[in-house]
Amino acid sequence: MLGLITGSLAGLSRRVALWLSLGLALIAALAITWRRGRAAGKAAYATRRAEARIRALTTSRDIRHDVETSDPADLDRRLDRWMRD
Repeated sequence: MLGLITGSLAGLSRRVALWLSLGLALIAALAITWRRGRAAGKAAYATRRAEARIRALTTSRDIRHDVETSDPADLDRRLDRWMRD
């Protein structure tokens, strides 16, 4: 692949070959940066989603524990207050 690029650039003037090679290097650098950034973004999104799921499960567990350990009178009072709001 490199030989093909070098051979095609040898027929051009040095200045045109320099600009083409710099442009190719810039495009390659942008493509690599874009792909790495996209992968990092996907990983960060997966991490945020997992943390949100853990928070939801923890909240659910705490609420379930509060309901199971409360006496019926307290549950009725809390239900009445919740229904008013």
